[in-house]
Amino acid sequence: MLLLVIVVILVILMFLFAWFFFRKGFHRPPAKDLTVQEVLITSPWFSYTPVLQPALEWFQKQPWEEVAVSAADGCTLSGLWLSKRAAKACLLLMHGYGALPQNLSVIARWAARQGWSVLLPYERSHGKSGGEYATLGLLEAEDARLWAEKAEELAGDHTKLILLGSGMGGFAVLHAISGSLPESVCAVVSDGAYACPREMVRRVMKEEMRMRVFPLLQIVCLFARLIWKNGPGSVDLRTELKENSAMPVLFIHGKKDMRVPFKWTEEMHKACASKKALYLSENAGQGAACMADGDAYFKELRTFVAPLISGG
Repeated sequence: MLLLVIVVILVILMFLFAWFFFRKGFHRPPAKDLTVQEVLITSPWFSYTPVLQPALEWFQKQPWEEVAVSAADGCTLSGLWLSKRAAKACLLLMHGYGALPQNLSVIARWAARQGWSVLLPYERSHGKSGGEYATLGLLEAEDARLWAEKAEELAGDHTKLILLGSGMGGFAVLHAISGSLPESVCAVVSDGAYACPREMVRRVMKEEMRMRVFPLLQIVCLFARLIWKNGPGSVDLRTELKENSAMPVLFIHGKKDMRVPFKWTEEMHKACASKKALYLSENAGQGAACMADGDAYFKELRTFVAPLISGG
């Protein structure tokens, strides 16, 4: 009897610890605003300050219009819209876990200088958007489809749309391909995405937090299925992308990414059945290729999307 009581107590404690881990990791994760100098100084991107700071200052001076969409689960999502007159293209930028739209200022500024319109959503549970939990790109993929429809509404269906996501946002835009995207979407760009949310959680537990994975991972995934209605192991982009024969995809990853192994991007690129390209940055960390490589990064991006924008 005593043994049974001990086992029950241990199981309860394990579930409580898993719940704490789940809430700590996914319930409105603290978003780092790099326009705040104290935040930038402690950021992994601090070394890119000479490139990033001017872009952040540009971001703060733009006449952003606040826009919103309503997700299927009733969550109100907010975003920032920058319209360019007679734009041939619109760039929809999906930021990563624990980030904010302004953290993608370098890419947004480049797109605006091309004469493109820019739409920068706050991901669910980040910044001004509602939502209790960040779902590692699972519900965010549905949000990306809504934002693509909103971008088409704002820019007009004559304007070509490009979806670009970083980290979790990269997973979201890739996963969005498997659903219904507006016909004006001509390309998807993924920067530093993982292939499977469950593998990402497992890696963080095992390699970054030095935790015993079993049974904590299984319990965390159970909570996700119950609350998000979709488990982290339910999607593997290496399988999904085999079915993508139509949407062109540019895969980007930094080889010095300590959070998401670049081999996952190589595997997704290999699996993808559509027109595709792979750009690996030798010196970039997570989501930093645009700052580490500068002109080379944007040359690759322009080379890939230009024929698609012009209809070639």
